[in-house]
Amino acid sequence: STAAAATAGAEQAAAAPVEPLPPEAVQQFDQAVIHMNAGDIAAAEQGFRALAAAYPTYSGALLNLGILQAKANRLEDAEKTLRSALERNSSNAAAFNQLGIVYRKLGRFREADESYQHAVQVDPQYALAWLNLGVLCDLYLQQPERALEAFERYLTLAASPDAKVNTWVSELKKRIGAGAEPRAARAK
Repeated sequence: STAAAATAGAEQAAAAPVEPLPPEAVQQFDQAVIHMNAGDIAAAEQGFRALAAAYPTYSGALLNLGILQAKANRLEDAEKTLRSALERNSSNAAAFNQLGIVYRKLGRFREADESYQHAVQVDPQYALAWLNLGVLCDLYLQQPERALEAFERYLTLAASPDAKVNTWVSELKKRIGAGAEPRAARAK
């Protein structure tokens, strides 16, 4: 589905710790990410849980644990874990983005919207949150104007051109344009 394709890249592990960590913890984090990317979920979960316990102010381990849980379709666990990550660091835009993905999968679209909005408020340059907000507004909330704004923002921030999103923008402009003319005519 379009939503699945659009959010697939946003569900990857954080490539680096979110907050500063001592060198030995960075090594543990990197090892857990290696396990995660290799599909060794049990070892990755164990590594992230150990980091979360050893560094109670660090949110990155819980962020990645939540991603693992969401990928395993343990959405309620993922929600709880991501909320815990945000309790540790309310400025973790990636955790807000991932929580939005979980809420979208649970059909809790208002909460997904709020989570994506928090992500882009914390980090207005966070391209993936803009992309996910656009998908949510277009496919789930039927808010094409907001979707267009989010997709356009994503395109200005994306590291490389995104032909698929450019196509979505063109389609949205056509839909909005067709719907806007009658409203303008009525306003006269």
